[in-house]
Amino acid sequence: MTFTSLRYAVRDKIATLAIHRPQVKNAIDRRTMEEMGVAAELAGRDRELRALILTGSGREAFISGGDLRYFQSLLTDRQVQEMLSMMGRVLMRIERLPVPTIAAINGYAIGGGTEVALACDLRVAATEASFMFRQVDMGLMTAWGGGQRLQRLVGPARASRLLLLGETVTAQEALELGLVDRVVSRSKLMSEARAVARRLAAKPPLAIRAMKRALVEWRNMSFQRGLGLEGKLFRSLWKSKDHDEAVAAFLEKRRPRFTGR
Repeated sequence: MTFTSLRYAVRDKIATLAIHRPQVKNAIDRRTMEEMGVAAELAGRDRELRALILTGSGREAFISGGDLRYFQSLLTDRQVQEMLSMMGRVLMRIERLPVPTIAAINGYAIGGGTEVALACDLRVAATEASFMFRQVDMGLMTAWGGGQRLQRLVGPARASRLLLLGETVTAQEALELGLVDRVVSRSKLMSEARAVARRLAAKPPLAIRAMKRALVEWRNMSFQRGLGLEGKLFRSLWKSKDHDEAVAAFLEKRRPRFTGR
């Protein structure tokens, strides 16, 4: 597929996916959903990949939500369900990527834009960024999993306030709520996101992928089942060459050289 609604590139084993629809403040339409799905599939198949950064093009908006022109063309329940299923699968695919994902939030994230950011593992925001769950004000509610992800992230009381009142949350307020992990100036946003990605890329890739898998799957498991998964993944890593290398490097007081085996 030739991408028209986003930019996707890989450099130094780090992928960058930038929503690129500046004429509508990076709003999401069907084409964007399809391209996001393809990009996520490419990232998932790339065994050399170590991290993915998701951002928006331009300075003003991360993602301004759903493209109203496209959404207003959905006239039947079947069309609405098809859209919900498509974007739900896209965000689930991003959430379940075997490598860590970092949302670099360069501007305002409104409605569905906040839902996209919440599907990532880590979130770095520019000081000018803001967040707003606008769905209720539009006579709707979250539908791409964002409500559930928000509640898990900040707790029921804070999620209720954000989802019901639809208040605008500044980057600093988002940091205090635990909605984002770090706030930096806009000029440093991508360099900070890449610095985090490089730190992840320098770690043992098998261990990172196992930890990422566990973090996702634990959400839907009892403690006992989660403990079983934890032990299974731990045992697989114990036999890896990366584990042997980490121990040898520690004992020899040198930097490890991980190979992903």
